[in-house]
Amino acid sequence: MKNNRILLIICSFLLVNMLYINTATATSKFTISGKITDSDLKPINGAKIVFEMEGGLNGIQVAKTNYRGNYTIYLPLTSKTYWVTIGKDKYRTYRGKIHLTDDSDNFNFTVHK
Repeated sequence: MKNNRILLIICSFLLVNMLYINTATATSKFTISGKITDSDLKPINGAKIVFEMEGGLNGIQVAKTNYRGNYTIYLPLTSKTYWVTIGKDKYRTYRGKIHLTDDSDNFNFTVHK
């Protein structure tokens, strides 16, 4: 009986730790920020930036620039490669690929009319 109780306590402890590790991993994110400007390097207010995970993971994150052209977005660590699409009325849509590393946290883009 005592052995069963000890085994139950150990199993409970292991289960709780596994759930904690999975939750911590699932909520880990890259913080990405940057600036969107036009060809004259003027900030673009209200540009929509879509980050789409590569590899068919169907993960999409969206941000919008402020009046200074700045944006911040939190991307899941489940992918380190993202397709970026930037759109704003009267500007050409930008589409490109970025690769995240531990040192990459700032991505600036220029869009053209």
